[in-house]
Amino acid sequence: EEILTCVGDGPVVWVTNPAYAQHKRKRTPRSSSGGSKNAKDKESTLPPQQIQQTNPSYLVAAKVLRRTEDKISSPIAALLNGLLTGDPNVVERTSLSTVDAEAAALLSPKSSGKKKKRKNNDATPEKEESPTLASHLTSKDAQSGANVYAISYELHRIAPQILTTVIGTVSTSLVNQDLTKRWQATKLLGRLFGARTSDIAERFGPCFREWLRRSYDPERKVRETMVKALINFLTMHYTKTDLCADVNEALATIITRDPTLDIRLLGIHQVCDLAHTASSPVDGSGNSNGAAATEEESRKRVHPISIISAELLHAVGDRVSSKNKTEHRDAITGLAQIYFKHYLRKKLVFVQEGGDDVSIDEILEVWNETRANNDKTSKEVRKEGREEEEKFAWIPQRVFECVSFPDSTDAEMRSRIFQIVDDVLLGSGKSKDSGSGSTLTPTSRAVGLALIITSVKEKDNAFKWMCALFTQRSRLQHALGSYLDARSRARECESGSAEAFTADSEAMEKLELVASLSAPVPDGGSSSAGGGSGGKSPGASDLQSILKKLHSAKDKHIFRILSTIAQSTHSSSARIRAFEELPKRTKSLGTPAQTFVKTLARRCAMGAFLNAENIEHCIILAQECFEAEECEASAAFLECVKVGTSVFPSLGSTEEGFKNLVEFFDHCRTADLGSKMKKEAEKYAVVTTLSEIMARSGTGSQATTARPPSGGKKKQKKRSSDEFELDSDDEEKKSSYDTLHEQLLRLCTRDGTPEQARNSVYTIASMIQPPSQSPTTTPGRSDGSNAATLASRVRKEKKEFEPLLKALVNPSRISIPDGSSTSKTKGRIVSVLSAIAAIAECAPYAFNAEGDGQKLAWGRKAIEFCLDRVLLGKNAHSASMAQEGDSDRDD
Repeated sequence: EEILTCVGDGPVVWVTNPAYAQHKRKRTPRSSSGGSKNAKDKESTLPPQQIQQTNPSYLVAAKVLRRTEDKISSPIAALLNGLLTGDPNVVERTSLSTVDAEAAALLSPKSSGKKKKRKNNDATPEKEESPTLASHLTSKDAQSGANVYAISYELHRIAPQILTTVIGTVSTSLVNQDLTKRWQATKLLGRLFGARTSDIAERFGPCFREWLRRSYDPERKVRETMVKALINFLTMHYTKTDLCADVNEALATIITRDPTLDIRLLGIHQVCDLAHTASSPVDGSGNSNGAAATEEESRKRVHPISIISAELLHAVGDRVSSKNKTEHRDAITGLAQIYFKHYLRKKLVFVQEGGDDVSIDEILEVWNETRANNDKTSKEVRKEGREEEEKFAWIPQRVFECVSFPDSTDAEMRSRIFQIVDDVLLGSGKSKDSGSGSTLTPTSRAVGLALIITSVKEKDNAFKWMCALFTQRSRLQHALGSYLDARSRARECESGSAEAFTADSEAMEKLELVASLSAPVPDGGSSSAGGGSGGKSPGASDLQSILKKLHSAKDKHIFRILSTIAQSTHSSSARIRAFEELPKRTKSLGTPAQTFVKTLARRCAMGAFLNAENIEHCIILAQECFEAEECEASAAFLECVKVGTSVFPSLGSTEEGFKNLVEFFDHCRTADLGSKMKKEAEKYAVVTTLSEIMARSGTGSQATTARPPSGGKKKQKKRSSDEFELDSDDEEKKSSYDTLHEQLLRLCTRDGTPEQARNSVYTIASMIQPPSQSPTTTPGRSDGSNAATLASRVRKEKKEFEPLLKALVNPSRISIPDGSSTSKTKGRIVSVLSAIAAIAECAPYAFNAEGDGQKLAWGRKAIEFCLDRVLLGKNAHSASMAQEGDSDRDD
């Protein structure tokens, strides 16, 4: 018993720190008034009260046990078994306790009273006390010292053979009705199974499986202990794959089915932390072949990510649909972090190493390997690759499905999704974090974006929610820009005038629209939001107060920063500056206003997932893949550009981006492609997608023009042409423009599909300088100015579209094909009519222009053809067609 008492105290004990005692004796009481000034500093410099020290008694007892193990193992086993079973003959003759210190604290009257007062938020009520708990709390148990459970654990380090019969005895307590015995047995076996040098789990398989069943225990304390013990087992024994599979299943059951919220949250946090700290094969920090490693090497290694099964991660993903806000937020955040670290960063490791000059072969290897792993019919795929896709590839889909949580019910969840998409899925956009591994190069982000969007498109619902998320950001940017323009106009008006009040009221209305598109303001609980709110929500008056403070702020730099992030083409440095500067400059407006502006900036600024830089690199990679005759990969990168420009048209209207689009389009149209490549390009609709992207990018050119700084007078920069109009001195650009224009006309008149013809007309229309103001009367502009703007627009439309209309209504094109016509000829009339309809929409002045002399206008001829030949089925040419005769071709 004396030996076991020393063993139970453990190899390390806490003793009073001599330095602390000496420091306390030297301290003298301060009588001066300034003595309390440095009190905190003095306390912070105090050494710790206790320090750890090796227990010499333990070392002596361990040496005695090892030398006399063959003689005293049986008496020790009999003593431990008697204590565990509660044999009166043994318990009365020994001073060893049968209750450990933690159980004694749990069962004390003080802690029991606290337990009754604690509010139970669980789904099902649990037992507060077992009727037999008090019988185990004797005076001997309440005293600190060695107990049978601590002794049993320490013996596995010294002489594990002594525990051969003790393990079975402890296992019988796993089903004991007494909570104390059941919990202490669960905790002891968890420590024994999870000890780094222990092989007890393999030697006592039935006991291990019986211990796993405690995951279903009715008592919360037992299940909480199980979660921690299971996680510890995976960390220490990741080489024992069969046992780890059973542990993964037990953890998945707890996370999915446990009725207690706190236990599920504990399981989610522990699993996500375990996965995030795990090593990937590319990290070099871990090695899955741990069986051949020495004990010292095993201690230094980090557990691999392979110990966590796909089923366990899916169990965490299932909690995303939980009604509890904390649960679904924590689950999706942990999964997104795991996805970036163990899937995306691993796939892009060689692309990341190559930087922006990485070979296209490296990128294509990543793409082809990923597609092959997702192909379930392929037999040449590595098992590890397919398991990796099943384990991680679904996470982005689940992230975007979380957009279904509306702001009205869970605004924090929507804000969390914005943050995950901007800073987690493709890493952080902060340049200062480039050395931490959380920042990818622009090329790596473009490849990662293609992988994620391809994965998300496989699930239609997730893709729709992704588009909805970015549409919300686009609308918020547009509303914020409109407010800043309105506020700037209001500041230009004479103070106190009726015009100033009207403009200020209009600006406030636009600011309210901005607030409605951002996260709702939480209820402040102020008295002003009481009965006089007129039926408004409790936070309505708080919101009005916040908006008034922001609108009347005197710091002009606040609005300059907001004006920058209101444009979708802003840089990552502008986003970082907004996040750093806005909280400082809005601090004087109060905490609610500061929080509102921070959330507004978070939701408005473009993150690392979708921005102008990523789109530009996707265009470059799409062209390089096409030149490498990889149409599928090229179409995937073009899909990213298409998604981006469908929500943010100006992302494709940057100078570099649109230049590369034109070059790519020209290559697809003029290059000498082989028959196989032509079929591939037609299969993946490369030209059609390019024409659609260029048409959308043109609509964003007006939005990307520089907005004057808010908060001061406008400094309008005079522009003689829009962003796409080319410099007359630059012959190379002029030649590129002419080539693009020629190819667009050919798509309309000769060999384009209906969709390509329509997109070509939209692209041509976008290259005409958009009117700076509406043709109708605009405040602040004279009628003469509007008339001049309208006349300029009419001239440009006629110059650009009249020759095209003339070519389209030529009798050789605008005719109903007969039975002898080829399939290509039969489809051309549909393309011609699509182009004409697009002209009527984009260039109404050119379409409705009057003809010369007695001739009908070209638009009128097209209308007559549609009415007479298509709808009414007349076979003869109209009189207008006959009198005109053959028109000049514009091929």
